[in-house]
Amino acid sequence: MKKRPLEDLFFAMYRGKQSFEHFANGSVGSLYESATVNGRVVYKADKELRAYHRFLNKFLFERLPVVDDVVFSYRKGVNAVDAVEKHAESKFYFQTDLKDFFGSLNRSDVRRTLGWAVDTCVVSDLDIWIERILELVTIGDSLPMGFSTSPAISNACLYSLDLILTAHCLDNGVIYTRYADDLIFSSSNEQALDPLFGVVCRTLESEFFGRLGINTGKTKYTRKGGKIKLLGLNVLPNGRVTVDMRYKKDIEVRLFYYVKDRARFLKIMDAADDEKAIKKFSGLINYVNTVDPAYLDKLRKKYGSTIVDMFIHKSPKL
Repeated sequence: MKKRPLEDLFFAMYRGKQSFEHFANGSVGSLYESATVNGRVVYKADKELRAYHRFLNKFLFERLPVVDDVVFSYRKGVNAVDAVEKHAESKFYFQTDLKDFFGSLNRSDVRRTLGWAVDTCVVSDLDIWIERILELVTIGDSLPMGFSTSPAISNACLYSLDLILTAHCLDNGVIYTRYADDLIFSSSNEQALDPLFGVVCRTLESEFFGRLGINTGKTKYTRKGGKIKLLGLNVLPNGRVTVDMRYKKDIEVRLFYYVKDRARFLKIMDAADDEKAIKKFSGLINYVNTVDPAYLDKLRKKYGSTIVDMFIHKSPKL
């Protein structure tokens, strides 16, 4: 797409239905509210701010540079399954994650990331809008959990980290993928993984000056032969990726009660009627269908294709 001024792109998207003057100069503090969920502060943008975020995602944040064959979070066309499948044939694994991922990324990280995009994005005058964009997508000095812009921004903020780790892994026969704050490394050579804890820590220190760190409680080395669990998925000894057994048990219990005891099914799903229960359950069924469609074929044989496919398509006709 040809480079165009930010105001022209805004008009092209909204055709006067949103005010660019408000986008450019309006107060931001009144456009969101906060709530504490599971001990974390989550922010909810109002209708106006959500519109601004949709615009920024479309023309800027979803176009920021990422290492395509490493990053599988918050991107169209890829998912956690793709991140795990790259490791399916490996024998040894090292996995870790980052503490307080969004909260540890500050305005300077976002500013640096936007600076990388000045020459490559479709906004011709990005340099003069960077400070205003920072006002619209950060709160205080951090990336807020709950804003629709935060996932894509966080992906791009780790671009330099991903480049450095990718180069190290290529030189040492290690496979590296990242899904949000989860970092996965694997190899057929156990010794190749030994230095990675130190490599990751040093790279985080050099790139983020100690603001981003490893969650040691979720850091572990594993080897094939035992249970290999990555991003909630299991890698079997034959290299097949499948959903965790607890998901399978949940699905079979719910299907059983859907067929045998509809009232119990509704209670398990915490839903008032079939339509709401089916809509909730379909999310789990579709997730499994994405990861392991062969398992759904087994369920079709046991419970019938009509019932299983009804949940996939969310049409309560039975």
